Amino acid sequence: MRCSLEPFVVNGEAWRVVRVPPGDPRLVDRTGLSRKATADPAAREIAISELVMPPELDRVLLHEVAHAVTMSHGLLSGIRAVLPEDLWVPVEEWAAQVVENHAIEAAVLASRSLGRPLCISGFCT
Repeated sequence: MRCSLEPFVVNGEAWRVVRVPPGDPRLVDRTGLSRKATADPAAREIAISELVMPPELDRVLLHEVAHAVTMSHGLLSGIRAVLPEDLWVPVEEWAAQVVENHAIEAAVLASRSLGRPLCISGFCT
C-alpha cells in the first residue's frame, strides 16, 4: 500500500518526508543503529523505510514528527545544555514519546471540553 507523505512546516521550518529502501544510510541514526525511521534536523527530513506500512506507518510517522517538533522548537539545544551527553539520546526519545503519546489526547480532551473542534495554528481536531 502506497500513500502520499506531504511536507510540513514546524515553527517556520519546512520538513519533508521520504520513503527509502531498507538499508538506506538515512535510516542509520547518530548512534550507528539502523532504524525504521529517522528525523534529520540538518536536512529537515524524515526518512521512513518502505517496509513500514499502515497502521504502523501512522505511529512511526507521528513519532518522527514529534522529533521534528522538538528539534524545530529548539528543545534539543535546551536538553543538551542541561544534561550530560550520555543522556541526550534517551531524553530526546522520552521527549518525542511525550509529544507522540499525549499531544493528540490533550487536543481531543480540550475539544470535548469546548464542545467544538479545537483550532490552533490552522489545525482543528
